[in-house]
Amino acid sequence: MSNNGIWIGENATVVIVDEFRIAFLRIEENLIASILHNNVHGTVGVVYGLGKNFDAHSVVAAINPDSKELFASSANAKDYIPNHSNDRVEGVGGKLTYTTFDGKEFELVLAEKINMADFEKINEVDNSLSIAKKMALWNVNKYFEFADGYYNVGIDTEKYSILFSFSLPDESWVYCRVGQNGYCEKGRAMLSTICIRQNEVRMIENNLQSINEYRPIEDCFAIDGCAFPPDGGWYWSVKEVTNDVIYLCGCGDQVYEIHRK
Repeated sequence: MSNNGIWIGENATVVIVDEFRIAFLRIEENLIASILHNNVHGTVGVVYGLGKNFDAHSVVAAINPDSKELFASSANAKDYIPNHSNDRVEGVGGKLTYTTFDGKEFELVLAEKINMADFEKINEVDNSLSIAKKMALWNVNKYFEFADGYYNVGIDTEKYSILFSFSLPDESWVYCRVGQNGYCEKGRAMLSTICIRQNEVRMIENNLQSINEYRPIEDCFAIDGCAFPPDGGWYWSVKEVTNDVIYLCGCGDQVYEIHRK
């Protein structure tokens, strides 16, 4: 039985697809790890978020799967990949257990099943669908990009948006995140439940709450712009809808696009 899906526990989120998995683990109160495992090349990227909220920093290690060259942002980080290469994942009876190399166990339950065929699905023009449903269907995607010291890997499902991204050479970019998607006729919202950046580290207190459906508050969408209402979400309002692209108002006059595949 395939374990493909998004799995959530009190202190962890793990997404699994045929080609790779991304784990987010609250190993200690002030340590959240994100681990990228490729099913051909093994563990290829590890990010440690040290600290809490904005009193924090990140440390990164990566291997180029082609050249096998190791890149690390600190001397200690050189051990991250060989260590986490010994992590284990076992799925039994609708539950998943992630065990780290040093024996820490994380119990998770299935939050959203992933069907690999959905990533290749062609969405026909169907104007009977609501704008919210179009955005949810069109936004389903996965990608795996890498170079020396660089990774940009992500999975977008109807319910979640998961990203593992950094650029090591100048350490100018670290962004590993789990977000819940919310859609309505006024726009798209995302509620970030786990985040590791250069100077920000957080996971909601009980991560099991991220299994609940996220519904944005329609009245909080800004006309022709973005909004950050009290629910903690990031709101992007609908700018224009065509048969092939839905345009959203980003922040700072940016325009985001959701394309129909």
